[in-house]
Amino acid sequence: MLVRLEDIHTYYGKSHVLQGVSMEIRKGEIVGLLGRNGVGKTTTLNTLMGFVKPSSGKLIFKDTDFTSYPSHKIARMGISYVPQGRHLFPKMTVLENLKTGMLYASGNGGLDRVFELFPNLKRLLNQRAGSLSGGEQQAVAISRAILKNPEILLLDEPTTGLMPLFVNSLLEIVRRLNEEGMTILLVEEKVPFVLSLSHRIYFMVKGRVEHSARKEDLVGQTDIFLEYLGVHP
Repeated sequence: MLVRLEDIHTYYGKSHVLQGVSMEIRKGEIVGLLGRNGVGKTTTLNTLMGFVKPSSGKLIFKDTDFTSYPSHKIARMGISYVPQGRHLFPKMTVLENLKTGMLYASGNGGLDRVFELFPNLKRLLNQRAGSLSGGEQQAVAISRAILKNPEILLLDEPTTGLMPLFVNSLLEIVRRLNEEGMTILLVEEKVPFVLSLSHRIYFMVKGRVEHSARKEDLVGQTDIFLEYLGVHP
């Protein structure tokens, strides 16, 4: 097991957001995390990255309990995060943004690997990140995260605001990263995108994981998607 969450409870102030979340992510998997808005998906990722601390429960990476680790130590350990909204430095150039991802980098290709995945970034290196399109900004955000050569990549709503052409391109890039050995935890509202990529899927309801299944076991199970998401797959 690469990452395990054991009965995680997380609060924002007095709001009890995660109410006993437990899940496992195996090395080499793409795991989807689905649920309606406000059920705690982003909080789960923020808790994994150490941006918010759980009040109880355990976070395990391989055999290491990292529940109390600060976010920079979690990044060094091998977990990278592409947050919703990308969180680039808009007044810095693309290259300067990418360099922030090299702080904890180790091995496997550096910028050459980024340019192989996102060839258009090469001509944008000296442009300010804030001047880029949504798709270009997402390319920078993902590139910055994978420059750390993480063992697991957390993606939060990566298709938000993207044109369909770039969504299709992003799907292939995520699949390629996984084929190259990267484990991925994917939060995404576009159900077909998640179903196309994920090996297993967890469904969250009101701060808890209420159901999990392998992708192949969800074929034709429209009732599950209606119950937990209110939509057809």
